[in-house]
Amino acid sequence: MKRNTLSLGLAAGLIVSSLSLQAAQESSGDKAATSQWQHYTTRSKVMSITFEDHYLWLGLSPSAVFPKGGVIRHDLNTVKDFELFNPENTRGGLMSEGVYKIAIDKDGNRWFATYGGGLSKFDGKQWTNYTSEGFGPPQPHAWRSYPEGAGLGDMWVYDIAFDKQGTLWAATWKGASRMNGDGSFKTYATRDGLADKWVYALGIDGAGVYWFGTEGGVSRYDGRRWTNYTHKNGLGADIQEAIPGNPHHGQPAHHADPRKSNLASNPNYVMSLAIDANDNKWFGTWGSGLSRFDGKTWKTYTTRDGLAGNFVFALKVDQEGVLWAGTNGGVSYFDGKVWKSYTRKDGLMDDFVYSIGVDKDNNKWFGTRIGVSKLKQG
Repeated sequence: MKRNTLSLGLAAGLIVSSLSLQAAQESSGDKAATSQWQHYTTRSKVMSITFEDHYLWLGLSPSAVFPKGGVIRHDLNTVKDFELFNPENTRGGLMSEGVYKIAIDKDGNRWFATYGGGLSKFDGKQWTNYTSEGFGPPQPHAWRSYPEGAGLGDMWVYDIAFDKQGTLWAATWKGASRMNGDGSFKTYATRDGLADKWVYALGIDGAGVYWFGTEGGVSRYDGRRWTNYTHKNGLGADIQEAIPGNPHHGQPAHHADPRKSNLASNPNYVMSLAIDANDNKWFGTWGSGLSRFDGKTWKTYTTRDGLAGNFVFALKVDQEGVLWAGTNGGVSYFDGKVWKSYTRKDGLMDDFVYSIGVDKDNNKWFGTRIGVSKLKQG
């Protein structure tokens, strides 16, 4: 993979300087940014932020402003060096320009959850693709077909998690897929007890219980029994709110199902999930705020409580145990009592925050519609 510099811009057709480190004092909104902030412009939506040693990985998704995506790896020990991975320059190793999650397993393999391209794995030298129909490297005659029902649940993958045994789980638009040792999958769907087949978020708590954020509520799976929670149980708030257009999925009706519309707020539509040090489960909803479940009771926070926005795209617990929420109105953090927020007026690059990362120094990184804002710790 050819290494480029930021000043030269991205390879494979991306515009010159589409990724650039801006001076900390440069204005990013209605008010000049402070020395706390640094900004990286991508012009594509940043859907995932992951750290590997001194590398920053960004999963991008094309936007109406800039129809290019893929994966960027940036060496944080440098100012300008980065690598771009996309379907063209990986020769099909990455099968989609929409990358919604990047995760790294215990063996150092990088996994990419893509929009319409299934799962891709990169070990540093070779790519391997996992789809609904088969898997293998993107070379002729190297593909292996799955037996019926043994493939990845769907080609649209939104989240990845690894359990204590290192087993990979993937959130897809046709259920939650667990990877077997031979590269095949067991997919759990509504017939098994899942609340809805459209799965967006995964989490595993301290007891090894699996949690799933779906478009029909929250599902809990302890390995034997399924339990589902919906608005009737306390998930989400009663809010009538909508975002003009559709900044998250790109279209009002998705997966070729006109009954599935995601413009209006929906308390059962869970997009993000986090589990804190006290084993509280947090669920970000589509326009109905952020819900906390302690195992017995539910509590939902909205803009009326200080949350920056009611569409909660991303959740992350930092190294000090503080919960951060990326919303359609900025990013918020919870100190245990009240919410505090950052918006464009405070120096954030953009108010739509789709992903959150925390580096080894506890700096926060926020992926937006147009790039990444780094908030320095302290």
